Amino acid sequence: MNEAMEEARRLLKQACGDDVRLEDVKVSAMADLSSSIAFRLAKSRGESPIDLAKKLAERVKPCGLIGGAEAVNGYVNFRLDYGNFTRHVLRRIQAEEEDYGRPLVSYDGKIVLEHTSVNPSGPIHVGRLRNSIIGDSIRRILSFVGYDVETHYFVNDIGKQMALIALGFKENIAPDVDVMEKYSKFKEKPDFLVFFEYVSANRVFESDPGFKDRVQSLIMKAESGDAGALELITSVAVRCLSGQRQLFDSLGFKFDIFDFESKFIKDRSAFDVVARLEKQAVWKDIEIGSGLDLSGLGLAKGGGITVLRRRDGTTVYLARDLAYHLEKQGCGDRLINVLGEDHKLQAMELEAILRNFLGFTKPITVVHYSFVSFEGSKLSTRRGEIASVDELLEEALDKAAAEIEKRGIAGMETASQIGIGAVKYHIIKTAPSKPITFRWEEALSFEGEAAPYIQYVHARSCRIIEKAGIDASKIDVEGIDVQLDEPERQLLKELSLFPDVIDSAAKDLKPSTLANYLYELSSVYNKFYIQCPVIASVDSVRERRLLIVQSTRQVIRNGLYLLGIDAPDRM
Repeated sequence: MNEAMEEARRLLKQACGDDVRLEDVKVSAMADLSSSIAFRLAKSRGESPIDLAKKLAERVKPCGLIGGAEAVNGYVNFRLDYGNFTRHVLRRIQAEEEDYGRPLVSYDGKIVLEHTSVNPSGPIHVGRLRNSIIGDSIRRILSFVGYDVETHYFVNDIGKQMALIALGFKENIAPDVDVMEKYSKFKEKPDFLVFFEYVSANRVFESDPGFKDRVQSLIMKAESGDAGALELITSVAVRCLSGQRQLFDSLGFKFDIFDFESKFIKDRSAFDVVARLEKQAVWKDIEIGSGLDLSGLGLAKGGGITVLRRRDGTTVYLARDLAYHLEKQGCGDRLINVLGEDHKLQAMELEAILRNFLGFTKPITVVHYSFVSFEGSKLSTRRGEIASVDELLEEALDKAAAEIEKRGIAGMETASQIGIGAVKYHIIKTAPSKPITFRWEEALSFEGEAAPYIQYVHARSCRIIEKAGIDASKIDVEGIDVQLDEPERQLLKELSLFPDVIDSAAKDLKPSTLANYLYELSSVYNKFYIQCPVIASVDSVRERRLLIVQSTRQVIRNGLYLLGIDAPDRM
């Protein structure tokens, strides 16, 4: 559609002899395209918007993709030349196939994308899955439009939880039997084994002062740089991460580099950062430690400072994160971090310190996502109650298998594609800033605004092309009949919007834009399917409609891939 909009802008500029802005021509529900430029120019020309719009519409000469214009209540509405437009859209999709949607001029530059970074203390919680799904789709979309994307995972491999678990293993505290029984299906997974130990060790930590003191001593040694203490603690993180990575692999999440927080203690870079910052005039000491007074930058905190070094001389997480970002600055042209909304203040502190005191110059964009609540459960990891993604996916596969059997829509080999797709789409269709209440029945729904609904459009399209017995990719676009019915016009307009949707999702870092578009496209397609017979049509119409079906299949496949969702050929 972008090409048609550019054509309309060019014709409008010729008609009014003035600059036409990008926002002056838009897709409209009342017309194919519409412009409000008369409202912007009317006052300076001493005319009413209605009169000016009439003059402009009369001056527009049909050309290329634009079939004509008319004035309606001060707006200039454009009609597409559907003969040219139909061939243009179908020709482009047929030629570009899996590349359809990429910008004509690729974006360039290297992006360092950090996402997920789940604590390596047990299985991944459903609520944390939102970070991974958003991050992975951003990676796919940015790569698709041309960026070189390097995906990083910051492993928080030190701290109280890790020390507690590590000491539990060292002192042979038996894992919690009841919790092991509760999650017996996953008792061989390393991340669950770490979780079982955490529950038991935490119970001892809360009841045994001696154990508590030993945990605190281990933390102190590790954060001071003691090699043995660091090795003991970080070994637990490595063990847990190996189990978490099994899940990431099954979900198609790709990480190029795993960065370990402990590195910035081992190489002393976190301490070096603090040494540089303590020379600043706003560095202050208070009872609990030392840090920066950021009130002059609008980031005042209780206690008066942002603490970076504790009273015992150890660094806090933020100091390690600063060192980490200084390292990442050398890895690319732009940094993107996907973080929960509970990290907003820390993200602002991080960037303020980097920019104002550490000479950081690279752009940083933070995509914050709101929380996911789990309906019907109040869970506590300490008590051994979790809503793990492993369980969610098992439930999703069971649900998908049941639906497949009930509907007779596919082979059981597609259960994984349908189940995982349903979960991913349920989470990604909502804008990151909006909270989600996770409901199993919605996530696994096979009707309405859900992945299976969209996947079925792809499978249905595959089936139509198969039944037709014609290779749609070989149909000559130039020779088709272009006398379209209204459902065909609407579907072609939707198909033409795909590159614009990708561009918007890439610029705004909002995969939800693409997810919502795919649902709308699927809805328009289903109206077309009901009202416009394909195989039963006469030859000239059949070829056109087969091309439309083939084009829809391609766009759905391309779009689902960018969301990390499979497109089954049969359902």
